[in-house]
Amino acid sequence: MKEKPVTAFARRKIEAELYGQLYKTMTKKLGKEKALEIITENLYDGAFLAGQNFAKTAEGEPNLKHFSSIIEAWRMGNALEVENISLENNLLKMDVLSCKYQQAYYDMGLPDELCTLLSCSRDEPFAKGYSAHLRMERETTLAEGGKCCPFRFYWD
Repeated sequence: MKEKPVTAFARRKIEAELYGQLYKTMTKKLGKEKALEIITENLYDGAFLAGQNFAKTAEGEPNLKHFSSIIEAWRMGNALEVENISLENNLLKMDVLSCKYQQAYYDMGLPDELCTLLSCSRDEPFAKGYSAHLRMERETTLAEGGKCCPFRFYWD
């Protein structure tokens, strides 16, 4: 029997539960600042590796068109409400209007600082892992109180 793949949203909720437990333990032993530092490093490394692995699925060399296909995986399970998606020349744009990832972390009772970290810190290292040619800009996030997350991915 072939296993069904887990959606990115379901995977992130499982990971968040583990990170929450780990954060609690590390905070007791190391303090809040050091615990956040370690989790941030771990999230960055994991996202970078995930970007590298996704790049390997491109036919030929990684490129912006192939990278744009990750949006559907991120949206699965209605995890993101996205509009204004466009891919022109060397620019991929999208605006995330709602994010169930972040909301799920709050609903799990995770502390604010961990919710924001788990929700937003993976995007840029994922892009960097995908290709050194890919650069991400995002002026604000929903987690920071923005009206949307305006993602801009540039292929330099």
